[in-house]
Amino acid sequence: MQPESSVQPSRSFGVRDFLAFGKHYGIDYRFPDIPSSGRSDPDVTVARGSITETALPSGFRFTRSELELFQSYESASLGHAPLLIVIVLEGRVSISVGAVSRELEGGMAVSLQLCPEYALQAFQPAGQRLKTLTLAFDPVAAGSTGTVSPALSALLRNIQHPFRLWRMPAALIQSIEQSLVSPLAELQKKLLLEGLALQLAAYGLDGDEAGGPLRQVPLSHEQKRLESVRQLLAFAPTEHYTLEALAQRAAMSSSGLRAKFRATYGTSVFDYLRQCRLELGRCHLEQGYSVQQAAHGSGYRYASNFATAFRRYFGVSPRDLT
Repeated sequence: MQPESSVQPSRSFGVRDFLAFGKHYGIDYRFPDIPSSGRSDPDVTVARGSITETALPSGFRFTRSELELFQSYESASLGHAPLLIVIVLEGRVSISVGAVSRELEGGMAVSLQLCPEYALQAFQPAGQRLKTLTLAFDPVAAGSTGTVSPALSALLRNIQHPFRLWRMPAALIQSIEQSLVSPLAELQKKLLLEGLALQLAAYGLDGDEAGGPLRQVPLSHEQKRLESVRQLLAFAPTEHYTLEALAQRAAMSSSGLRAKFRATYGTSVFDYLRQCRLELGRCHLEQGYSVQQAAHGSGYRYASNFATAFRRYFGVSPRDLT
């Protein structure tokens, strides 16, 4: 499963293939339906299809996969990338980063900043044909060639939103897929893909934010600053925040942030943070964590405080979910 710049023939991928790929790219793969005793069995096929990679001099890398899944698998991307765009062309994928979880179906895309502290978790269920397209930006690769665009570097350094959900224009999907399999000479092909990568990045960076419907109305500068605070809380609810630090991020006074956040989202800053923590705690409980583990994993120091807040918010005790 090595990077290539041409279309790969269909082949079978087993557990060892996925683990080798994960070791190379910092992705932790898990296979919940395969017993540990069977994971080294070469006859156990996880998927069949093709995976094609194309690395560009700018530091962008396209990865196109078209797989028929025979086994469900989970992945956690543990690397670092200032920009990662994942597009589901066919099939469905469940993704989560911190307390933010979304279901992606055909035509949907997510843009995010990838960092080891908040890994991109994904679940791909078996019994489906899954077709995805990923664009990653690697500043190390770009820096080694000296071809990274200063404008792109500045844009990436100033991203306000860590996680965005949006719909992929069908025409752009078609252009990228055609270019990836184009019979053009390698230099021409890469020049064409460089332009398409920049278009895709532009759509991804200007896309719709996590936590709400896919919207078409552009946000004002003030709304974007408020949204950056809201997304920070949703993205990393286990961190400890002060109103003063959040107000500084939003370029507002503490009283201004307090009033404008409530007017925009209908709740206070710290009530919203509490909701995010409790939603994360519920996810932990549903995954089999104990009440104490769920409390600590969602930012609570004491399980009793978590249980009280959980009961008030959901109307049931956290033990009812264990």
